[in-house]
Amino acid sequence: MLFQSLKSATLTAGLAVASSLGATTFAAAETEITFYHYQSGGNYEALRTILDDFEAANDGITVKDIFAQSQQITAEVQAALAAGRPVDVATVIGKNIVYFLNNTNAVDMVAASDGDTAWLDGYLPNFLDLGRDGEAIYAIPHAYGTPMMYYNKDIFAEAGLDPEMPPATWAEFLEAGKTITEKTGKPGGAHLHASMGDYGTMVMVTNAGATYLNADGTEAQFDSPEGIAALQNWQDMAVNGMMPIATDRSWSGAFMGGQMGMYITSSAALRAAVAASEDKFELGVANYPLFGDSPRRVNNSGAALMLYSQDADKQAASMALLRFISQKEIANRWSRASGYMPVIQDPLADPAMQEYVEGFPFVVPVIDQMSQTVPTNVWPAKGTLEAQTEIRAMLDELWAAKRPAAEIVPEAVARVNAALAANK
Repeated sequence: MLFQSLKSATLTAGLAVASSLGATTFAAAETEITFYHYQSGGNYEALRTILDDFEAANDGITVKDIFAQSQQITAEVQAALAAGRPVDVATVIGKNIVYFLNNTNAVDMVAASDGDTAWLDGYLPNFLDLGRDGEAIYAIPHAYGTPMMYYNKDIFAEAGLDPEMPPATWAEFLEAGKTITEKTGKPGGAHLHASMGDYGTMVMVTNAGATYLNADGTEAQFDSPEGIAALQNWQDMAVNGMMPIATDRSWSGAFMGGQMGMYITSSAALRAAVAASEDKFELGVANYPLFGDSPRRVNNSGAALMLYSQDADKQAASMALLRFISQKEIANRWSRASGYMPVIQDPLADPAMQEYVEGFPFVVPVIDQMSQTVPTNVWPAKGTLEAQTEIRAMLDELWAAKRPAAEIVPEAVARVNAALAANK
């Protein structure tokens, strides 16, 4: 298994790389910093190896990592902060960053850098935008994904489609999905909706050129012609028979089991898709479909890191850790081992990354989309659950297809904005 061997080589690179990065070395009296995360399995091994390398390069600092499931990480970090338990560096889901900025004592990393912010320059500016507030930066990217199209080349061939020519546009995606269903009897394809339908809706309308939420998250604006047209595509997927009405888990299971033609989901699923397809079907990976002539704009999924250390020694140690993992070699090593999208500019300038891509070409579309990735829209402090419930109800009505998107979407946006009105 190619990606397994690459991962093993990556994980054993460890200390040799760390020792070559002496610029981040930090020496102090014994200081323990606490790092909250949601990485498990092989991803945890990759993360812990990087933390161990950091400790080896920084005498006197230890990193205590605390795990919580991705669905629970927000609540766990909130509870720890409220209870006064140690939290120095925390993984924060992207769409929750504004809430954390407004309701927790996060530390501005620019201010904590004592004027030396060159370490932040390696990140793509669009990746830092999610954590930017004026001149301050409160979050740096760490576990980012981008939505990709995965497809089954064997099913394409069975349906008479060219396995080497995946759909490039939404019109082609709909046509290919319909053909697959008609010719093979299998589901043609689906698009993840994620929790409450929030993320999937955002990606669809953003890619079509619409605005999902305004800048401060207090008003939905995807009832524009572009947003309505994008969501009409989702209804059309149900109407033409290519997409069975189901959950993300069911769609993912069908695709991974070789029983669905196409599935649009996060690049974070790449390694799982490669593993699932091995000896079962030939996997294809392509960029997110374009909407007409609009340039591709896709929202990142995943999480960033925020700084919470208030004690001077712990803050200095935490900043040393953040600088360490922000170096191109370390950030790219994390990307290779975990499967998350590279977040450092020009990743292929790193010979190790270039070699990895040559041996694992599935990741090429992911790297292509780095510059086309825009920040996830974030919700305000009040009315979010009610607003997301309205979006979930909108999707259910779209898929029921008793009325067109042109009637359903404006009504849903009005209900979402009523739920968010308390923030104004």
